[in-house]
Amino acid sequence: MMPSAARTPVSAPETPEALLPLLSAAAMQHADDATMTSFGIDGHTLMESAGRAAIRAMESRFGAMAGQHVVCCCGKGNNGGDGLVMARVLHARGATVTVLLTTDDPETLAPDAARNLRLLHALPETRLTLRPYEAGTTLDAWAGADLYIDALLGTGLTSAPREPIASLVRWLNERSAPVVAVDIPTGLHSDTGAAQPPTVRATLTVAMAGLKAGLVLGDGPQHAGHVRVVEIGIPPHLIAEAMAAAPDACARYPTDAAVTERLPTRSPSAHKYSAGYAVIVGGHPDMPGAPLMSAQAAARMGAGYVTTAVPEGAQATVQQGFTAGTTLTLPASTDGITSPAALTTLQPVLAKADALLVGPGLGRDAGTEAFVQTLLKEATLPLVLDADGLNALAADPALLAECGCPSWVLTPHAGEFARLAGDDAPFDSPIRTARVYAARWNCTLLLKGQPSVVASPDGTVVVGATGSHTLATAGSGDVLAGAITGLLAQGLTPLDAALCAMETGGAAADHYASRHAATSMVATDLLEALPTVLHTRYRR
Repeated sequence: MMPSAARTPVSAPETPEALLPLLSAAAMQHADDATMTSFGIDGHTLMESAGRAAIRAMESRFGAMAGQHVVCCCGKGNNGGDGLVMARVLHARGATVTVLLTTDDPETLAPDAARNLRLLHALPETRLTLRPYEAGTTLDAWAGADLYIDALLGTGLTSAPREPIASLVRWLNERSAPVVAVDIPTGLHSDTGAAQPPTVRATLTVAMAGLKAGLVLGDGPQHAGHVRVVEIGIPPHLIAEAMAAAPDACARYPTDAAVTERLPTRSPSAHKYSAGYAVIVGGHPDMPGAPLMSAQAAARMGAGYVTTAVPEGAQATVQQGFTAGTTLTLPASTDGITSPAALTTLQPVLAKADALLVGPGLGRDAGTEAFVQTLLKEATLPLVLDADGLNALAADPALLAECGCPSWVLTPHAGEFARLAGDDAPFDSPIRTARVYAARWNCTLLLKGQPSVVASPDGTVVVGATGSHTLATAGSGDVLAGAITGLLAQGLTPLDAALCAMETGGAAADHYASRHAATSMVATDLLEALPTVLHTRYRR
């Protein structure tokens, strides 16, 4: 699956939900069916609402349609029916409308789409042209329209578009005018975001009733353009029921409000210990920068006191780089951290701490690995495992079953996940993978990627809404792990700490990329951007 270049920009309707529904095709179908059968809104009414909402979204983005030439490319199903409603509304608003319909037989249309085609035929032909489209149809006459609508295939697509639709998609992608996709661009898998060539490259996608997972996963951001979610009459409780009934590719998508309302606030009477005490264990002598950045991130996220515990040989670098925190030296030998002595040294600190991070820059020496495994058996604090902490865990997978608990946060990238779960573990659907393994391991799991995905053992999954390839730089994971630890130390739940760190870190990367060349960012730039982002974007 091709990695996305950036996250999908999303506009949502007014809603009390700070975590937006992210729907699979099955869940959307379930919500549609429930709305018609148990709630009593028929399919024709839903289609009318969808088409009119899409026009409002178009006009909000591109201005009034009067006097514009719009080409509506419509398929046989309900997605095409939405496009036929749009054609009728556009005609009523003074646009010149051409409808390219991929059939000349109304009997092959979905029933509600056929009804809307009959309504179009009842209109005067002034400014309205209806043309059947099949492979080989000459399209030169409509190559210079002002706007194009992709209402060819909806969320049910599971394979690459076939002819005649494939040729029409390629033609749409050659147009210089904006292309508006209805619900999801044709060719994009609505659950995985896999682009199945040819796939429409939309300027605007109007998502009906809720975001579809494929708009934000995989290739989705490269094809969806700006996504505007519109309300079409499906009650929120039916969407929630549909997500519960068909959870496989369903998740939540955070707004800025979701982060703002979760970030901790300090009491006016707070002191450094009451504001959260975080302990960072890491730092092979060859990699002292990793725990240094983690400690700085924990402090930047608001932890009042941070201690960095590193082996002999790394202490000087950490002390010089982070004068605002304290440093603890762990006994070590040529084989790594010396287990019994290091644990004894750590105990007084852990007794006072609120959260613990194990892993950044630790290295994989045998002694260090044994030290980590023993530490995990004895740790009672909320715990973040990253980098070589995860590798030590992977070396003894039974530890997960023995010690793993909901207060643990695991932050693997794809390679580390494979070492933990086995090389044959599925990774084709990050939503499903995160949900399954968070429950299996009884911990909060943050799968790093584009986008990152975080899941809790209770089945809640959140897909990251910020960040981009800007984060593809050494040390960004150390900053993320430190930020989670700092938030855990202040009392956030593991899921909320991981969610807030994921989003604020991505926002810091976006902030940097808006002012500098994205490829020039290094991890310490995130530390510099975090205070600004927290103040300007997530301030209560």
